[in-house]
Amino acid sequence: MIIFVYWLFEMVFKMTPELAEICGIHAGDVYLRKRGGKMELEIGGSLEEKDYYDGYVVPFLNNLFDINIKAKRFSKGTYGLITFNKEVALRLFDLGFPFGKKSQSVEIPKKILQSKNKLFYASFLRGLFDTDGHLGFRKCYGKYNEFKVRRHHYPTIQIVTISEKLTQGIGLMLAHLGIKYFVYGYKPKKPNEKYTYRVIINGNKRLEGWMDLIGSKNSVKFSRYLVWKKFGFCPTNLTLEQRESILTGKMDIYSIGL
Repeated sequence: MIIFVYWLFEMVFKMTPELAEICGIHAGDVYLRKRGGKMELEIGGSLEEKDYYDGYVVPFLNNLFDINIKAKRFSKGTYGLITFNKEVALRLFDLGFPFGKKSQSVEIPKKILQSKNKLFYASFLRGLFDTDGHLGFRKCYGKYNEFKVRRHHYPTIQIVTISEKLTQGIGLMLAHLGIKYFVYGYKPKKPNEKYTYRVIINGNKRLEGWMDLIGSKNSVKFSRYLVWKKFGFCPTNLTLEQRESILTGKMDIYSIGL
């Protein structure tokens, strides 16, 4: 009987690439609450990420958990979704995500980290990057050619967290995937600030490696990559709409001020 119950539990909570990606999304930008007998899951991002939530995250969650939720604009000026479905909350809780504040204690579920499964690793990292990562491009300074000095061409992926365990887990997964990275620690300057870890992935080959193995479903981030891929650089401080106009030829990238 005990063996049967254990087998049933493993079947119900079996790890999949889809669940691994949800775990990455949760680690990046999700909040679990428990108020009395009610449980609440909130996922949110910037208003510019509306297409990511409407077109990807919501259908993804609905299909995975067989629910029917919709995203919306929040009064605090963000965009995302809230669900009170207990199955969703308990699934994430049983994987090791706590109720309440998790920023400092969040870590990668053992079912993912100990699996050594590259597909699980890539799925988790994609969810984390799409919700809480950053892709940017910078100029070079010094004795370089004019293009490198004038254009934002050198790519950097950043994932910032105050959780040491999450940082260590990200490092283990990146190493297993063959993607080189660096970790920088930033000491707090104010009493109410926390020690911050920054996982950094620099350079053209490493960006291409990330996109080949992990990718991105968030058009805000992925459009930066597409502009860089097409033109060899990507100006900073552009909106998603502007980048899409550049990619479709409606806007001249070279007319944008340096």
